[in-house]
Amino acid sequence: MITLAEQNLSGGDIPYDESDFNNIRNILKEKSGISLSASKKPLVYSRLSRRVRLCSLPDFRSYVSFVNSPAGSEEQLCMIDALTTNVTNFFREKHHFEHFSQIVMPEIIRRAERGEKVRIWSSACSSGQEPFSIAMTILDSFPKANNYNIKILATDISFEMIDFCRRGVYSLKETESIPDNFLKKWSRKTGNEIHFSDDLKELVSFKNLNLLKPWPMQCQFISIFCRNVAIYFDRDTQNMLWRRLSDALLPGGYLYIGHSEKIAPEIVPDITPCGCPTTYRKDI
Repeated sequence: MITLAEQNLSGGDIPYDESDFNNIRNILKEKSGISLSASKKPLVYSRLSRRVRLCSLPDFRSYVSFVNSPAGSEEQLCMIDALTTNVTNFFREKHHFEHFSQIVMPEIIRRAERGEKVRIWSSACSSGQEPFSIAMTILDSFPKANNYNIKILATDISFEMIDFCRRGVYSLKETESIPDNFLKKWSRKTGNEIHFSDDLKELVSFKNLNLLKPWPMQCQFISIFCRNVAIYFDRDTQNMLWRRLSDALLPGGYLYIGHSEKIAPEIVPDITPCGCPTTYRKDI
């Protein structure tokens, strides 16, 4: 039975109680590593109530049973997509892109012109603003980048987000934080939308990836962006992720993390903070 308080908390007409919330967050933790606090109960309702209706199910208890069944395996992915999609902006935390442009780009250019493979990783790219911001920063410093072996790997757990990113189409509102000269160089306006150029999209390869599962990449990266992701994991999972990201960095490479995140030196001793906030350099 749903209490009056629970009904008010959900704010909707689909039955939803504490047990449903706990079952859903247990699935999310097992499949993605993300830990939801009790305060996220209304968020879960708001993000999943549409999924419950689309499945023609009467309540969240039936929905939980369905996503845990073999027949509901695809819906389980949709559920994870709905709960892990977050809002982001182009050139968010501008100091990271300034550091990347001033400190990392000269090394990228040197390596590329020597014929080396250069890889950058946007490890939780969400709706694509981060990797496209990286791509614009690269092309601004090195307009011929597409003629060299330079590529940005952009990954996310959400299949829906990866499909969205590959289109390279955003609303005018979403692109307000992009400098005008960048928009003129690498996009065209179509109605109320901004369509990125092929030159920009060519630099980025979008792939689905769960950060807590084995990574298929064999190369190391000159820079990794993993921002505002670890805050959703428990401490042990965070520490495991930081160690794996350090292993994936080239010696001398840089790791950019979120403004509220921090890596303890005893957890990953081979990366150290540099002069830029929430930026770490791997020892050479």
